Amino acid sequence: MSPRRELLIDAFNVIFAHPRFGPLVRRDPEAARQEFLEYVQAHRPADSSRVTVVFDAHRDPGPATETGRQRREYSSSVHVVFARETADVWIQKRIRESKRPGLITVVTSDREILATVRAHGAQRLPVRQFLQLRPKKRRRAPGTGGAPDKPSSMSRRELEELERMFEERKKDD
Repeated sequence: MSPRRELLIDAFNVIFAHPRFGPLVRRDPEAARQEFLEYVQAHRPADSSRVTVVFDAHRDPGPATETGRQRREYSSSVHVVFARETADVWIQKRIRESKRPGLITVVTSDREILATVRAHGAQRLPVRQFLQLRPKKRRRAPGTGGAPDKPSSMSRRELEELERMFEERKKDD
């Protein structure tokens, strides 16, 4: 069984860059958080990548747990982490501790996280590009009831080709 790809999202870094969520988070942080999780669900990869959205725990509306402020939950198929430390520290630690950091793609524009991404060979999806992705329609293979054959991992070249395809589609629209 081949390892799963992982998409890590620096939540507030992306939320503040979004034209709707940025202003909303200042007025109603919980509503912004919920709408953002719905947005991520609609824009997550169609493959079996694990999607983890990382929030700073000090912004978590829930009570502190006995192990500190870290809390995990699931929203549909999206894994949500309220990091005891900052989201930045949690993401960097996840990359450093990974046995296969090349299978991790991080959505952020934070310089320190990006330095860790480069140093450990992880992938980067710029916040601007993530926000420009169109929602994906989930399709099932005809007659199988399951998903069509999908690659278990992608090379850097394949990721670059996908980015170019998204850019070309955006220009055509």
